[in-house]
Amino acid sequence: MNRKRYLVMVIGLAALYYGAAKLGLSLAFETPSVTAVWAPTGISLAALVLFGLRLWPGVALGALLANAWTGVPLLAVLGITAGNTLEALVGAYLLTRLTSFNPKLDRVADVAWLVLLGAILSTTVSATAGTLSLLAAGEIGGGDFGSTWRTWWLGDMGGDLVVAPALMVAVTHWPFRRVPRRLIEAAALSLLLAVTVAFCFTRETPITFLMVPLAVVAALRFRQPGAVVATLLTAAIAIPLTEDMQGPFADYAGDDRLILAQLFVGTISLTGLALAAVVSERQRAEEAIRGLSTTLQESLLPAELPPIRGIETAVHFSPAGEGGIVGGDFYEVAENTDGSIGITIGDALGKGAIAAADTALARYTIRAAALRESRPSRILGLLNEAMLGQSADHPCTAVYARLDRNAGGAFLTASIGGHPKPLILRTDGTVEPVGSPAPPLGIRPDIGLGDFRAQLAPGDALVLYTDGLTDAYAPARLVGPGEIAAALRPYGGAGAAQILEAARRTASPPPDGRPPRDDMLLLVVRLAGGDREPAG
Repeated sequence: MNRKRYLVMVIGLAALYYGAAKLGLSLAFETPSVTAVWAPTGISLAALVLFGLRLWPGVALGALLANAWTGVPLLAVLGITAGNTLEALVGAYLLTRLTSFNPKLDRVADVAWLVLLGAILSTTVSATAGTLSLLAAGEIGGGDFGSTWRTWWLGDMGGDLVVAPALMVAVTHWPFRRVPRRLIEAAALSLLLAVTVAFCFTRETPITFLMVPLAVVAALRFRQPGAVVATLLTAAIAIPLTEDMQGPFADYAGDDRLILAQLFVGTISLTGLALAAVVSERQRAEEAIRGLSTTLQESLLPAELPPIRGIETAVHFSPAGEGGIVGGDFYEVAENTDGSIGITIGDALGKGAIAAADTALARYTIRAAALRESRPSRILGLLNEAMLGQSADHPCTAVYARLDRNAGGAFLTASIGGHPKPLILRTDGTVEPVGSPAPPLGIRPDIGLGDFRAQLAPGDALVLYTDGLTDAYAPARLVGPGEIAAALRPYGGAGAAQILEAARRTASPPPDGRPPRDDMLLLVVRLAGGDREPAG
């Protein structure tokens, strides 16, 4: 920071402090130097937190000028000035040097630190120094020490709860990106809150609770900017009306009624800031989960299908929900060491981390089992044992198919555990389901897994899918195996990508545009040869 800019900032802070101090002192009752409304505390704390402790001379100059005209002796003015300056330095030091305080106030911890170290602790410095100075100068008697200290402390606390957050949020959240898209909503909410505050503070009946829901909505909808605007609106209307002896606190003495009004405003501020911080933390957690989900999903699914001589493959995967929340669908096509081709598709039931763990277990168990087992039913049997060993509460469905190439094409052997039956699409458009499924894996030890066999000719395709294809839009839209078969028939002999697209189109979303309720995975494995154009 160059010297000229530093000087401008010090003078600007002093001027702002002085102007706010004159306004606050105009509300003093029992003692001309003590008021229940003291915005300069919040101004000085925010300035030192945001721009550095080096600005303390601006606080000292503003406090000196503000108190020099109150009529108290010079010694008391100097003591009050020292207390005000030290208060700001202590508060800013505690927040910025001893904690991880962020002036964006988007964490609950930040709000708590502001309240504990700023509003409650640092304000005792000014209250104590100022009250002792007045006592030493003979401006107050010993019997008035307690009430004077209390008024001073609560007035400064209000500045840290109302003014400091507003300045911190204004600087750290600019530009307010959430507001331009909802200007009408923001304006309407502000107007409604202003009318409600004016209504509540022009009646002696204690109905101030009516404005609390509006302040809550402001914090939830517009986060920290909404919370501080709601607080400032409440303060700008409630405090002048209270000073004019209107509203629910009108029957109290001058300083007491202003203290009560400011405590009410401080409560509104604390409530709004805490709610906004909770929402912000939840949003960050959801964003982190979405990022983790994407990373997990990418690590659990092959980046691309490997090229295999004589085999054409195509795959489509679309996760359900916003942000690609991790589901349990998994697949793999790999060439085994004996030259056969292993095809896996499955669905670990559930979402999130549990589904991710089950998916990883299923994929790697099948991969390891295929190294020493040739029968698909035995491979799925080993997966069943692994799932039972982990937990009986997380079943999964799976198909493992093995292709052994021969002179006539390939011999297919498949085993199914609770999964939708794969379909064979012949080059002539005939669609044949493969086998019948046993119960899902991971439920009980003996589930009666079997092996089902078929011969595939060149151009024939094996179509595998998870239940997301059939019920992603249930109950509004259900896709039966017959509908899928009908969609595939014209594509006998077509390329794997064309077959895949024909199957995918059967799960078109309903007219209401609702998102899918389940992940959708489609896998097509086609033997090369027998190519022809789709019928129709």
